[in-house]
Amino acid sequence: MAKTKMDSFVAILEKHIAPIASQIEKQRHIASIKNGMISLLAVLMVGSISLIITGLGNFFPEGSLIRNFFDAHNHILNLPFMFTYGLLSIYCAISISYAHSRQLELQPLHSIIGGVLATLILNGKYTDGAFDFSFLDSRGLFISIFASLIAVEIMAFLIRKQVTIRIKGLPDMIGKTFEAIIPLLIIIILSVIVNQITLSLSGGKNLSEVFTVMFAPAVNSIDTPLAVFVVSLSEMIFWFLGLNGYAILVGFTLPFMTQYLAENAAAFSAGQVPTHIFTENWWGYFLACTGSGITGAIAILGLFSKSKELKAAGKAAIVPAIFNISEPVVYGFPVVYNPYLFIPFVFGTPILGLFSYYIFKLGIVRAPIASIGGMPTPVAQYLVTLDWKAIILSFIIVALGVLMYYPFFKMYEKSVLAQEKEENTVEQEILKELDLDF
Repeated sequence: MAKTKMDSFVAILEKHIAPIASQIEKQRHIASIKNGMISLLAVLMVGSISLIITGLGNFFPEGSLIRNFFDAHNHILNLPFMFTYGLLSIYCAISISYAHSRQLELQPLHSIIGGVLATLILNGKYTDGAFDFSFLDSRGLFISIFASLIAVEIMAFLIRKQVTIRIKGLPDMIGKTFEAIIPLLIIIILSVIVNQITLSLSGGKNLSEVFTVMFAPAVNSIDTPLAVFVVSLSEMIFWFLGLNGYAILVGFTLPFMTQYLAENAAAFSAGQVPTHIFTENWWGYFLACTGSGITGAIAILGLFSKSKELKAAGKAAIVPAIFNISEPVVYGFPVVYNPYLFIPFVFGTPILGLFSYYIFKLGIVRAPIASIGGMPTPVAQYLVTLDWKAIILSFIIVALGVLMYYPFFKMYEKSVLAQEKEENTVEQEILKELDLDF
């Protein structure tokens, strides 16, 4: 009876939520933001490596030869960090303009130029005879996202309406260059008008400064226990329905998480305490330790299962789980549409996420300060935080995951064993009927 109710509940989710999630993931602006921000992770990783190298000096005592070397050359060691995180808005404009131009089938180069020009103008201001571009770091990130999308949309609209310079007989590349002149000019003019109106009405503040003041509560609201629970719960529901929950939600959350990481990195570089928790790598290596839904715990249980099927699935999934890859468990055991694992996977994961969140909130483990990709657990957890206690936390999360899944896994295992026994019985009866004599 309980299983019938669960099946009905899953059918309702599949009918009403899956189509909406699929449409959200395909929406062109959200897709461009997601793809652009994911591409931006390469820049963040370069800056993070620089930050990690600089931070190594802190492990040596004051006055030691190595510590003195790091202190003396800190300004040089920090250059990669300054030229990556310090210009994050420009890189964001490049990556999102490129991604959106691909969506609209435009020539990428001029789309990127349009996005970068709009970002430079809207994030800058002219004061005391010089340009002030101090807001080209993470503080200008949201303006960069919208400026890039709008600039590429304007370019696509003008080209589609043929508001361009077209000269017959020119080579294709040169012809496209002339075609981009009027759209780029209009983008510049509109950006300057918006910037000047903003400066006039705000008493000299550019759009990024106004945005920071007006929307600071909204920007900070995602770095809360409630947001952690809601985002994790939503992700797990999507995964349970066979959809990549991370891919669906990251278009909304990644701009916030990137800004948080940049602020944490800047604070750490300045010798201050990083305060933001809900960064992309906290999501990837703590909220989703060993894979979305703490799936490494299921792989571990599979290794010790009495079922041949589940043991084989555990062997196949354990190495990917170490590298935080969840698909072999989600689709291999499977977790998708599996009523036995629904409660711990969908509801238990957000609860473990809150546990992890408060470990960071209480200052027991340093908040993430670096972006690292492709590293195994627990190496990744250490590099993300440069805190040895993060290694211990990763093992605790997995252990709690094993305890969380254990009773539900045993119920599922019992069902699989019964099925295996039935299949073996049928197979033996078939062989008996054949009466083969070798």
